[in-house]
Amino acid sequence: MRRLVLVAILMLSVCGLQGQQKVDTEQMEAIIANPQAQILDVRTPQEFEGGHLPQAVNADWKNQQSFLKAVEQLDKTEPLYVYCLSGGRSQQATDYLIDQGFKVYNYSGGMLDWRASDQPEVSPSQASQSAGLSTEQYDALTASSDLVLVNFSATWCAPCQELKPVIDEIEKEYSQTIKVIRLDADENKSLTRVLNVRELPQLFLYQNGEILWAHQGLITKEAILKQLTQTQ
Repeated sequence: MRRLVLVAILMLSVCGLQGQQKVDTEQMEAIIANPQAQILDVRTPQEFEGGHLPQAVNADWKNQQSFLKAVEQLDKTEPLYVYCLSGGRSQQATDYLIDQGFKVYNYSGGMLDWRASDQPEVSPSQASQSAGLSTEQYDALTASSDLVLVNFSATWCAPCQELKPVIDEIEKEYSQTIKVIRLDADENKSLTRVLNVRELPQLFLYQNGEILWAHQGLITKEAILKQLTQTQ
């Protein structure tokens, strides 16, 4: 009973803040304790099957027909909590749903924050999912005496795709001195949790197994090269 009261108070405090449209991992942990909470996962069905928040309903933001059909089943009089992997798609969905009259709160940290906090997730297809690289394999790849540039990305991530040709150019131009490793965040969930990857794209620069530099989000080629030349 006491826990339910605390959950109710938390939900009122979150929903009652004017202009507040975001919740964090700690708040989401309490929100999912309420079986009546409306939680919307706006990732693809494939991502959803790979692991999602308890009680979440899938509505693929990139598939508007599917998204709108799922939204029709929601109650506009109750708060709606929206998330994706790292906040990009959920923010777009939040803006749209607010315009439609919903009381929406964006869990902007998304599944990356959830997993980094070691929270439970529902994963029906977990048994058939690839575990991705182990930490031992990753450590072996980044132990080189040469510079190693690791790029975590995802196929659905627009900034990741924008950065891709930049990484390709760097790999081609500096192939003799820099080793580039590309990792899909969806296929390497354990690594993203261990490395605390909370936003995509994510870059790490290693030498002899030590992290020399890290960057989250889109970045220019010039800014990356500046870091590379400083460490050579």
